[in-house]
Amino acid sequence: MDTLTNCGQTKLKHQISLWILKIVTVLLVRKTYPIPECNIAKKWSVSVKLSFKTQQNPPVTEHFLAPTDDVLGRDVAPDFTFAVWDANGKICILAKFSASFKIAYPSLGGEEHISVNVPEDAKVKGICGTFDREPLLELSWTGFQLFMAFTTVNPKEKQDTWELLSMELLYDTKNPLFDGATNVGKKIVRTLEDGLFATLYGKSYFCPSPDVIPMYSSDKEKVVLARMKDVHLQVYDVQMGKFSPFQRCSLVRIGGLPEPFAQDETVPIAVGSTLAVMSVLVVIGYALWRNLAARKTDYDNMA
Repeated sequence: MDTLTNCGQTKLKHQISLWILKIVTVLLVRKTYPIPECNIAKKWSVSVKLSFKTQQNPPVTEHFLAPTDDVLGRDVAPDFTFAVWDANGKICILAKFSASFKIAYPSLGGEEHISVNVPEDAKVKGICGTFDREPLLELSWTGFQLFMAFTTVNPKEKQDTWELLSMELLYDTKNPLFDGATNVGKKIVRTLEDGLFATLYGKSYFCPSPDVIPMYSSDKEKVVLARMKDVHLQVYDVQMGKFSPFQRCSLVRIGGLPEPFAQDETVPIAVGSTLAVMSVLVVIGYALWRNLAARKTDYDNMA
């Protein structure tokens, strides 16, 4: 009986020893190789934040005309141009023009007019065009803001083109420039005409003197006349920060009247005509020389 009791106690002690050994082993393993629950949670949180961040729209770019070094490999804009860069430092909108706005406003002495020019150092903002967003160019200077929105057009019978969708001018008649104004406050005028500056996709638009562009108030009253000169624009597919080959306008204003403007085809026609005339002159000269040479030979034989 005592032998059986001792045997049972020994077996129990052996099981207890095995349990203690297992517990110690588990504790040692957890201490040496901790389970990274927190790390996994942190990584998941970072992944979620990044995914939401990448889904946000790119920020609107803002800059002055003076070049900056905040982006390595940034495209260099041509001199005297208004340019908009994307987040990668590539130019997406390029514009060069001079513009003046003749603004009418009521005063105590009747209707008055002032003329305002876009300065060369105007502050530039913009939005690059994408498949779901139209390009936008904004120029601002003291007391004025000019917005130019563009769009693409794809008629079935023509190639893809882009054009000016609308142009808006914001100003405030509290500005001292509006001497004696009776309609004091912020004003906005916009174009109503469609298809301005229509250009084939992949080309720039050029016109030395486009037609005068009327701009209207919200009640369709013509308030502003915009005159632009030496207009060179490109709002899509700008390559290497430079204008693509240009498409010229068909009319310009000379002495206040619209006149036809020579298209690009005049250059090859002029060159071809010049070559043709030169060829005819060479042939005539060669024929005269042969005739004189033949006569000289006859005279020599007679002598």
